[in-house]
Amino acid sequence: MSAHRGTKPETGLVTIVLPARNEEKAIGPTLRSIPYETLETLGFDVETMVLDGHSEDQTRDIVYKHGGATVVFDRHPGKAQALINARHLFDGDYVVMLDADGTYPPEAIPRILAPLAWGEADVVMGSRHPQEGAMSSLHRFGNATLSMLASGLYQQRCPDLCTGMWSFRSEALHALPLQSYRFELEAEMFALASRFGLDIEHVPIDYLPRRGSSKLSLFDAVRIVWWLVRSRFVPLDREQPVERPTPNSYPSAPEMGE
Repeated sequence: MSAHRGTKPETGLVTIVLPARNEEKAIGPTLRSIPYETLETLGFDVETMVLDGHSEDQTRDIVYKHGGATVVFDRHPGKAQALINARHLFDGDYVVMLDADGTYPPEAIPRILAPLAWGEADVVMGSRHPQEGAMSSLHRFGNATLSMLASGLYQQRCPDLCTGMWSFRSEALHALPLQSYRFELEAEMFALASRFGLDIEHVPIDYLPRRGSSKLSLFDAVRIVWWLVRSRFVPLDREQPVERPTPNSYPSAPEMGE
């Protein structure tokens, strides 16, 4: 789908999307680290949106004090729900999404935009290089296993399925009939992009120690596997999204501690 590489990058408006739920420790530093000046020097205009997933701490207050970002409320706590419900508000030619938990470096935004602007990709995934203390051995193993499963199912290179830093050409993001609810979002985005034949690139990024506690559980990994398999075989139609499953249709498993 991506255009051929040109003699210069195509600039335009970039919508930076920060899904956030109870991220009072990280949202301020994340917003301050967005490289607005660098992006503007490269010729991009920028808008920033914080997708607040029903935060119960000071996340929204901190965003308001910071200024320069729009808060989009969603009554559902899931990141996927927030993105699905808010994406019609994104005006950008490009959309960059990164988790607001302090683990993803906003300074990498120009690098994950570059393949889009040069017409080399429709979708870019940030491939994480964990810094010391950023990811436990269990999480490394789990992510590697899920990434191998995704690569095999979709015959598409996927070094880091669960990354929370992505960029899209706007038309590519809006073409995906997203249906997920929670942490299956990344698996579904990769699955749909692969099945629709979009050009996916992977750009190395640092992965930093978390500010605050993790929200991912073992049950979320079960749901990711289920969603990968489901998305591989369910019939897809670009014009008619598949029937959306309900949370109760997930395979049952005991909830684990975060």
